[in-house]
Amino acid sequence: MISKRKNILIGLFLTFTLFIIVSVSTSIKPLITSEPPDFYSTSKEVSLEEMMNVASNYDISIYLPTFLPNDLKLTAIYLKESPFIAILVYSSVGNKDYKSAELTLEIAPVDPKWIPTFTELQSEAEKSQDKTALQINSWSVLIQENAYAYGKYTMLINIWIEEVNYLYNAPTLTVQDAIGMLESTQVVSVA
Repeated sequence: MISKRKNILIGLFLTFTLFIIVSVSTSIKPLITSEPPDFYSTSKEVSLEEMMNVASNYDISIYLPTFLPNDLKLTAIYLKESPFIAILVYSSVGNKDYKSAELTLEIAPVDPKWIPTFTELQSEAEKSQDKTALQINSWSVLIQENAYAYGKYTMLINIWIEEVNYLYNAPTLTVQDAIGMLESTQVVSVA
């Protein structure tokens, strides 16, 4: 009889303890999130000229498209100076938010050993229906349709020029629009 009571009390205690653990663990926010840190908190909004000056300090030449489809215009540039990372925001409606604009471009130098060859990109593209490897103006390009970024599906375009990675996030563009935009890419100089 005492043994049976003891087992019931132990069972109740364990059930209560488990209930508390589950309640607490489901109310705690996860420590790891799948989104990158907020770039706004580590960058500042700058002009094209300011970004070009900082890039020049790092001996980085900036290449930008001269053709932008869908009436897109440059609306904002967010710059982190050290290490150099710039996000350019393009919109037809004045949107300055890099997470929701029609087109964004992240520019960041990359160690040459991490730049894939065109053959490596072709191999990667052959393994996926959503990836296409191209050479445009002798630059290696990887287009990934149906990529997931900032909580939505989008087209991501990587292009490597002179040890700099240009990553376009283009949720509203077609592949043909993107190719036309990339073909128009030229080095920019500030007058």
